[in-house]
Amino acid sequence: MWIGIVALLGIGATTPAGVWVTQDRDAWVRIAPCPGQTAVLCGRVERLLDPAEASAKDEHNPDPSRRHQPVTGLQILSDFKPTAQGWTDGKIYDPEDGRTHTGLTLRLEGKDRLIISKPLGVLKAEVGRQVWTRVAP
Repeated sequence: MWIGIVALLGIGATTPAGVWVTQDRDAWVRIAPCPGQTAVLCGRVERLLDPAEASAKDEHNPDPSRRHQPVTGLQILSDFKPTAQGWTDGKIYDPEDGRTHTGLTLRLEGKDRLIISKPLGVLKAEVGRQVWTRVAP
């Protein structure tokens, strides 16, 4: 089974599967196939890098019943579907403010830089952009 997933995604330098440090260098996020959807990518917070935040809770979640859950282990990326240019139509949940950003794309720039952006219109201009750096494959 894993061999098929690795072959499908081309895990390694050609996909975002692996561990990434966020642009603000405050967390490691592991990107991998979504459970039950091997071609779609998701991502979970693997580690918060500030020791003072290590036990942080998802206190800004719009669902009050989820505000007690730890940020470490929280799925923050979802629904990124493969295309010829990268991965599109994804969502990122930001536990710092409880908002979910939709319509996002992922694309690799080399093997160790991941660009996360929100395209705008037919010109493909970007509304927002973050650059994450690969930690481990």
